[in-house]
Amino acid sequence: MTLKNTFGEYSFVIKVDVTNLKASVEWYKDKLGLVPESKYDTPNWRQFSFPDIPGFAIGLNLSNSVEIGNTVSTFVVNDIVSARQSLIEKGVEVEPITDVGHGVQLSIFKDIDGNLLGLRQNP
Repeated sequence: MTLKNTFGEYSFVIKVDVTNLKASVEWYKDKLGLVPESKYDTPNWRQFSFPDIPGFAIGLNLSNSVEIGNTVSTFVVNDIVSARQSLIEKGVEVEPITDVGHGVQLSIFKDIDGNLLGLRQNP
């Protein structure tokens, strides 16, 4: 079974918590050459694509504190309800879907080592 069979069409976003969004935005642009995706901007979130890797992105999440190991790798799917149900049917414990603002929906689950993974549906 492939990811496409489980999630349908998807892309991949890694969430990175930062304490200074403005400084981090500049760092990711200047040091890594990532491309801002302003259509996803919120007061607490900036997202960047990789110029040579379609469907892969890093999202900077403004946080009061940054804990090591708090990164969430996220599959961006077209239908979060179906993707979540597919995981549940495979025995994966998946959190309820939550709206985190601006129409973005998230659902978090863990791998067998407790690493956080997520499903995300954009509006």
